[in-house]
Amino acid sequence: MVPYHTIAFSQQKLRAALRRSAEHDPALSYGFVVHSRRQHERPTLGVITLHGESMTLTERLVGGLDGLPLWLFGHARITLTGGERLSDAPERPTRHVEHPLASLLMHIATFDANTGVTQNLVQVEAVVKAETLVQPLLILTPGRPGTWPY
Repeated sequence: MVPYHTIAFSQQKLRAALRRSAEHDPALSYGFVVHSRRQHERPTLGVITLHGESMTLTERLVGGLDGLPLWLFGHARITLTGGERLSDAPERPTRHVEHPLASLLMHIATFDANTGVTQNLVQVEAVVKAETLVQPLLILTPGRPGTWPY
């Protein structure tokens, strides 16, 4: 269970980021927060949506982001892929059980300012682990992924 104040604070941050990104091309109209939470006393990743839904981040949800333009804090272009499952997650999910994720793999597109050429794009890879995630990650996108709740 995620405390209400955490959800409300996340919604407030998402709305503010979406207002700031109004000039973004393409326009960003949906967002979510990735944060660390507990599932049966083990750290796992969770998401809070713009409309206040809080849930465990699963392989299915991450798969729904495939191919969508995602922006970390509205500034850096990223892609997300599923990382490690919780240690006791079943190898094959059943119809009603999904694999909660303990980590994500994030690729960040950034510019290399050291070369003096501002168009030199560099890919940075980061592993986001539930057990070490201190600051929630704000992710914005042009629209709600089809497999995601509002």
